[in-house]
Amino acid sequence: MPRLPVLLAGLLVLPALPAADPPPPPKLLIAFASFRERKLHPKVYFYEHDGVGSGKPVGSIDPADQRSDYHPTLTADGRLCGFAAETENQTGKVLVWDRAGRKLLDPPELNDTPHGQLGAAVSGDGNWLAFSAWNRPGASARWQVLLYDLTRKEFAETPGLNDPKADEQLPAVSGDGRFVAFTSNRKGGAGLTDVVLYDRRAKAVVPLPGLNSTASDTAPSLSADGNLVAFASNRSGGAGGFDVYLYDRAAAKLLPLPGLNAVGHDQTPALSPDGRYVVFVSERTKGDGERDVYLYDRAAGKLLPTPDLNSPAEDFDPCVTALPGP
Repeated sequence: MPRLPVLLAGLLVLPALPAADPPPPPKLLIAFASFRERKLHPKVYFYEHDGVGSGKPVGSIDPADQRSDYHPTLTADGRLCGFAAETENQTGKVLVWDRAGRKLLDPPELNDTPHGQLGAAVSGDGNWLAFSAWNRPGASARWQVLLYDLTRKEFAETPGLNDPKADEQLPAVSGDGRFVAFTSNRKGGAGLTDVVLYDRRAKAVVPLPGLNSTASDTAPSLSADGNLVAFASNRSGGAGGFDVYLYDRAAAKLLPLPGLNAVGHDQTPALSPDGRYVVFVSERTKGDGERDVYLYDRAAGKLLPTPDLNSPAEDFDPCVTALPGP
């Protein structure tokens, strides 16, 4: 049998391909509340960041006399901003600001209640608005989470979401409005307050094994797909006071956030839609004010510089989204 020719060894070794460059970071839009211009009434500001270390303020929601604006959330494209507002001697409301049109939207029946409402959270697609309402007619006499359809301009049915004997607050919504996360003190929970997740498709609460503790777990935020849940907790073993935690539903475990938490309180985290970035409020020393907004990049595993974001006044209640490319 004829022998096959022997190939040179060098011809069998393919040249190594250069390592692929990581995708460039997206341009980020951060919304947050601040007392920087008004000592008694905070307003909502917007800040653009390059995802690396540079950024600049890019405007604010037009203020109203004696109205305090806080807890903003953004749609994925950054056009709509839901927020809570409270005017002196009036009950709190939830409002929606159109950044492109620079105007307030006025969905019908949204604030038709004699009692307070707060914690507005818009979905990434702009179709849904979740918020907490106190003793709203037709609902429980406690704080309850309600979901409003901004497209149909009507309230959505959410059977099994609220416990009528508990206070349900601080909602967050996934990108398509399927999942609603919130803070609850319902009986049978793990701790003083727990993070609860509701699936609108299943019309039921979703188990979160390993997320809640015997302490206070609160202020959840969701990635667009609803898999990642960021929240704050004062459980034992943290860096100090309240710390920021990140839970992976698919893996049913907490994910590491190296270098994020400090000795001071770290709280009210918010995720970018893809879950890469986390913005949060911290009371750590060496900040610009008593409370400051920080930006953390999970891919880089570090805090990013945010020039001109914070002020000597209190800056708080941040959220973040990745803007569409040029």
